[in-house]
Amino acid sequence: MLMNGMEVSLHREGKPFGVTYAGKAPTVDALLNAGRNVCDVVALDLQLADGSRPGDNTARLISAGYKVLAFTVGTNQAHIHEALANGALGVSLKTEPLAETFSKLRRVAAGETIDEIQLATAIELDTEFVEANLSEREKECLALYATGFGQDQVALRMNIASSTVKTNIVRIREKFAAAGRPADTKIKLYIRAVEEGIVPPPQPLNKRLRRSPKGTAQ
Repeated sequence: MLMNGMEVSLHREGKPFGVTYAGKAPTVDALLNAGRNVCDVVALDLQLADGSRPGDNTARLISAGYKVLAFTVGTNQAHIHEALANGALGVSLKTEPLAETFSKLRRVAAGETIDEIQLATAIELDTEFVEANLSEREKECLALYATGFGQDQVALRMNIASSTVKTNIVRIREKFAAAGRPADTKIKLYIRAVEEGIVPPPQPLNKRLRRSPKGTAQ
């Protein structure tokens, strides 16, 4: 379900990519009033004409049982922050090729959180915080997992069992929560890793926006 002006493109081009267009709605109210289970994923435009807040819209859609992919030009980082903080599973820029947006829609439909390291800068980093006191092995695990590797891939690189990786991630999240810095999503784990100096900060979002969909500078 799209809430923006690209519905025609999705209707015509989405099926070969495994995406079926269900319809559009001008507001979240209109979608929710249409009934339940209208679609699997809402590609939520973060600037709707009714002036509603992206965070409120995201939270309402998730409460109604929908998965949310934020869809935006990317110039308003506060809007991206609101959507991610309220449960959006990823962000797709309107400047991206349609094939990339289709891929993200499929992944979100499957329940996957899309790790947009460049977009993680939209969530504020704490400038003063209580250290989580991670062990060296926990730091190594976090550095791999938070930057995109799956649990099995982390296990292979650390030469440990996948179950041990899972246990480490649980422990890492518990330590951050105890320090008052919750990290309940993979994007938040990445941000905590940046704050701790475990991984370098990402490329600023505005640099990405200055590039064309083909990756050539504009």
